[in-house]
Amino acid sequence: MAGAEGSMAEVSWKVLERRARAKRSGSVYEPLKSINLPRPDNDTPWDKLDHYYRIVKSTMLVYQSPTTGLFPTKTCGEDLKSKVHESLYCAAGAWALALAYRRIDDDKGRTHELEHSAIKCMRGILYCYMRQADKVQQFKQDPRPTTCLHSVFNVHTGDELLSYEEYGHLQINAVSLFLLYLVEMISSGLQIIYNTDEVSFIQNLV
Repeated sequence: MAGAEGSMAEVSWKVLERRARAKRSGSVYEPLKSINLPRPDNDTPWDKLDHYYRIVKSTMLVYQSPTTGLFPTKTCGEDLKSKVHESLYCAAGAWALALAYRRIDDDKGRTHELEHSAIKCMRGILYCYMRQADKVQQFKQDPRPTTCLHSVFNVHTGDELLSYEEYGHLQINAVSLFLLYLVEMISSGLQIIYNTDEVSFIQNLV
């Protein structure tokens, strides 16, 4: 346990060091691009999974919003923007690691933690989309950039950020990626859709 905590602290310290050296706000993915942590040659599959877990935990999960489940686009400063693409990639990373942990008898509760991190993020995006339910029908009748779903939200409240003039919210690929991951995660056994209203919205979105 002490060794795991030490490795986690080492990852966190190196991430912070890289960010300070860059002197700018970085995305949740940037800090690990040039970090090579020392690892023994005789790693077991459990050790390898724990290594990846520490990376996911220190670079993504610690930044997940406790209220919406969304992930911030930038992890430094006071930037509260959360983009659908980035949150989806973070959720997919946690979910993929959870699938790997399912094969281990004693996963130390990490499968549950990772799965529910992905679920919370997907439901957060669904919540943001459902608050714009009227736009789905508007876009079908009049497909213009000003009638599409917003793709940037406040990471803590889920409120829409940036006007249509300030940002290109017309991102069909973001909606498609959300639906794709939604289907894949549900097929793997995750419960993301809870009621008939959500089912109806997803059907309308498709």
